[in-house]
Amino acid sequence: MKNPKRLLIIGLLLTWMSVVFMVGDSEAAPTVYYGDVVTAEGKTIQVKGKDGRVSLFWLGHRTRFDTRAPLSGDRVKIEYVKDKLRRNAVTRVTILSK
Repeated sequence: MKNPKRLLIIGLLLTWMSVVFMVGDSEAAPTVYYGDVVTAEGKTIQVKGKDGRVSLFWLGHRTRFDTRAPLSGDRVKIEYVKDKLRRNAVTRVTILSK
């Protein structure tokens, strides 16, 4: 071993990387959002909340629909998580009323 400092730095770097990747891979708890559907196009829906803000949600193959797919004007409860691309990925959609 000609340079023990180099070996120590590489060991610390590898340890730090493994800890960061383990913490970053934890599972997220779903967040709930209530609102009225503005538009439903393809794999996305736009929902207007009580505060007037329109949010975009992404539907995927893991999305569960309790009754049917939401249409414009439906009042919905959406459970979602942030995916790896930082999008609002929907896990469950419940239609509350028309």
